[in-house]
Amino acid sequence: MKLEDLKLYQECLNLESTVWKIVEKWEGFNKETVGKSFVTAADAISSNIASGYGRYNFKDKKHYCYISRGCLLETKGWAIKANERGLIDETIQNELIEEIEKIHRMLNAYIRSIGRKKEDNNYDNNTNNSYDEDDNNGNTFTASADEFFNEEELTNA
Repeated sequence: MKLEDLKLYQECLNLESTVWKIVEKWEGFNKETVGKSFVTAADAISSNIASGYGRYNFKDKKHYCYISRGCLLETKGWAIKANERGLIDETIQNELIEEIEKIHRMLNAYIRSIGRKKEDNNYDNNTNNSYDEDDNNGNTFTASADEFFNEEELTNA
């Protein structure tokens, strides 16, 4: 699967685009302070997913996903600050936070999937096994986050 086909990655790009469209309308001090940090945090979400996606071993893949999760929560913080400072209204803030929380659930599922074996479309839930390192016999699998949730679970959770 190509990175661009990963639903999680697509959702991150959509969030980043939304943040960009909001911030590009700001002017002066607001854009230079809150705006730059808001956009930088949002852009780092997909950037770190992409960095991890290109890594060879599972430990590196997870590491970059953890960084991405931190950037996601930083973006949430900037959305809250932007509302508190009168730069976005509460409706926009709530929409952003809803999207951020959806991505957060998808990212957590993606992190859990890294290194798991795939057997007849079911995942090995045996917690005694550790799949943090690459398996030389080709049995390892990295699932996309949308394989863990159906559309209803993603929108209603």
